[in-house]
Amino acid sequence: MLSNASFAPAPPGPPLGLRTASRHLVIALVVFWAVVAFLNLVLDWPEFVANPLLLTRLASVSTAGGLLSFLLTDLIRRTRDLAPLRRIGALVFAIGLTTLIFSVVNLVFTAQVGTAPTGQGMLARMGHRCLLDVWIFTAWCAVTWRLDLNAGRVARTKRASMHLRLEGAMAPESLPVTAAGSDLLSMRPAVFWRFQVIFWACNLAFTFLASLAMVQDVYNLWRNVVIEISGLAATCMIHYAVLRPTRQLELPVRFVLALGSAMVATCFYIVVMWLMWFEIFPNEYSTGGVSVRGWEGLTAYAPRWFVFNMPAFITWSAMYLAIEAVNRIRRQERQIYDAAVLAQEAQLKMLRFQLNPHFLFNTINAISSLVIDQHAQEAEAMLSRLSDFLRFALKTSPDDRVTLEQEMAAQDFYLGIEKARFDSRLEVVRDMEPGLDRALLPSLILQPVLENSVKYAVSRSRSKVRIDMRVRREGDRLRLDIRDSGGPAPVPPPDGTGVGLNNIRARLDVLYGSDASLEAGPVEGGGYAVCIRLPLEFQEEKTQSLSEGG
Repeated sequence: MLSNASFAPAPPGPPLGLRTASRHLVIALVVFWAVVAFLNLVLDWPEFVANPLLLTRLASVSTAGGLLSFLLTDLIRRTRDLAPLRRIGALVFAIGLTTLIFSVVNLVFTAQVGTAPTGQGMLARMGHRCLLDVWIFTAWCAVTWRLDLNAGRVARTKRASMHLRLEGAMAPESLPVTAAGSDLLSMRPAVFWRFQVIFWACNLAFTFLASLAMVQDVYNLWRNVVIEISGLAATCMIHYAVLRPTRQLELPVRFVLALGSAMVATCFYIVVMWLMWFEIFPNEYSTGGVSVRGWEGLTAYAPRWFVFNMPAFITWSAMYLAIEAVNRIRRQERQIYDAAVLAQEAQLKMLRFQLNPHFLFNTINAISSLVIDQHAQEAEAMLSRLSDFLRFALKTSPDDRVTLEQEMAAQDFYLGIEKARFDSRLEVVRDMEPGLDRALLPSLILQPVLENSVKYAVSRSRSKVRIDMRVRREGDRLRLDIRDSGGPAPVPPPDGTGVGLNNIRARLDVLYGSDASLEAGPVEGGGYAVCIRLPLEFQEEKTQSLSEGG
């Protein structure tokens, strides 16, 4: 029973797609300007080494650039419905204006003391700065344009998915994508933490051996442990803040985001390395007479440490995306398999339910005739057999397999009903090879064949009609032959009377594929014959005893 909370309206807020797109934008914006700040740091490295306070100015400039980039992104979204030429023209004008504003802000914040605010030197620096910054904003617009196209494609995919869901929910290619389906795209926590521990444990072994070769002191192992824990923490931030929220994006876009995040993580990693070795817990180890304490030591070692440690974070990013892609493929394969199993079960149930109403109609019609003719005892006996037959049908599902003995017992219920209808006009003869009682076959697979014989042979004949049921072993296959002696119309007419045989073929195809077959046709001299072949399998003794005990 559904609770009232199931029908409660959703809380107000922006749509899920808009929230997801905004989150992607913020992540891309932060990573992009972190990379830009890092490149500025590398290009102007001597100036930052000489004046550490320029780092605060660089942070302010990057923040201003991020705000201007956000305005460009808003322009791209607002001009989405314009003609391509008008949209490109508006974007080019906006990039030029944004570049001019950012260049002024950049020069104001990073101006050196004593530099003339005006004059030819200032204009030259302004022009040089604009030529550099225009490429930054052009690259950002390209990233934003790509994200905007991806968001439009996702929206169209969702609309198409909804259309297919309404067209045919049973088709495997139109399986609906639920809200929880996005979780299939992300790495499971157990897999992520296993990958983290293995990767950073291997990195710890490598760095410890390297430091032992240089310092020759086993006591420094604890320093390496703390440093690798910082690397683990940095990659956790990449996972939770960058890669996991952007799992809906395409792989190339996520790889670029991972590379940008790896640059920032490497900077954090080498700062922790410097603190652990030379600042918080100083070590007497030094090279080349360079002071290892303070800003001078960090700037002296940072370039070399960055080159040595950046490949580790790039490797981590590549392995992360590879493992996630493999897990995603496996989950999608499992989902497709589960959907195929569900579709198979639905198809079997549909075929089974298509048969039962036909049989029930005939039986209830016969019981009604007996009641009208005031044959109460015969009607009561037929109702009893009908209840036994339906009890068996309800206990087994369409994809269940029963023993040959159980199948024959179920058909005895059905044939008992038909014998009550036709009395001496129906004769059933069985010929079963010994040792096949425990052979397995689909439940009620013989009932449509017998029903056809009764309907087209017995009911249309005034003389006795004989139905022969023969079961034999053919190597590793089970063969079932059902033949009637025929009536005035031995071959079923085409107007819907072949439903039973077609359903048997469909059930055999779903359960056994090409390993099972059905052959049917008229017999010379009158009558109709059906031959069913399927793989010979037996029920285990323990399973049979348990089913009989239940």
